[in-house]
Amino acid sequence: MLESFIDLDAIFNLAVKETEELVKLGIDISDPSVVTSLEWYANKYPEIAELCNNALMELIDKQAATTPELVAAYCDVDMDSF
Repeated sequence: MLESFIDLDAIFNLAVKETEELVKLGIDISDPSVVTSLEWYANKYPEIAELCNNALMELIDKQAATTPELVAAYCDVDMDSF
């Protein structure tokens, strides 16, 4: 019953804005150790999970296109040395 009072659209919009702020701060949102608001809310509210996941993928693609040095950093790691 409580879920009928939750504004999922507002939560989604807030999560997008917060994740965009991470991008502006230069945080690589594709890094598996980073949990974005979109991921957190997708996990908390399954009703908007697909919407959150799609938005996150779009932001990751946008970030990769505008800051390729983040992607290049992962490609330069020599995995054989681990």
